[in-house]
Amino acid sequence: MTGLLGPAEGIGIVVGMAAEARLARRITPHVRVAAGLPGEPARLAAQLVAEGATILISFGIAGGLTNDVVPGTLIVADRIVTDDGEFPGTSALAAALGARIGAIYGGLGIVATPDDKRDLHHRTGALAVDMETGGVAWLAAKAGVPFIAIRAIADPAWRTLPPAATLPLDANGHPRLGAVFSSIFRQPNQLPHLIAVARESGAAMRALARVGRILGA
Repeated sequence: MTGLLGPAEGIGIVVGMAAEARLARRITPHVRVAAGLPGEPARLAAQLVAEGATILISFGIAGGLTNDVVPGTLIVADRIVTDDGEFPGTSALAAALGARIGAIYGGLGIVATPDDKRDLHHRTGALAVDMETGGVAWLAAKAGVPFIAIRAIADPAWRTLPPAATLPLDANGHPRLGAVFSSIFRQPNQLPHLIAVARESGAAMRALARVGRILGA
């Protein structure tokens, strides 16, 4: 059992990173977790539903789009905004998680600069952006199953992501360390910014770990 969510066997969680998958699996060994590259969330969600998932969850870190959502802030979506339309989110867990309720933008790429983040917030009203939530929300609506998006803010609205932080992950959701070191070698002045990003991402991952402990209680 997962307390607040019901039988673990009916829960399907989609993430984009291996580190997020490890935290999601700590909720209970019986939760179904699928991780994949950008562009795959809808396929992964469909696979989870075919395996018996009756609730879909998008779980992981996100970029903040307003200055009041600092690193480590939890967002539970009441709506998901995409370029193809809007989808509902179930926000009933927000109080138990100590999370804010608001819109999440489901994008297809990294939003790296303060100007782009500000413009996206003004256009959509979203508090956060990530690359998995949109696809999972679309599939959940198509399949007629409840959908929950739980996201922890990593890079805040004022943060410009350095080049090494925007490199694609490998097929297993891990950073490509060779490419990261190569980027730092070419542009060593990004290192202080990369350290700040790592610190902020750490705050987000700790918030996700708390989510796991609460849901698994």
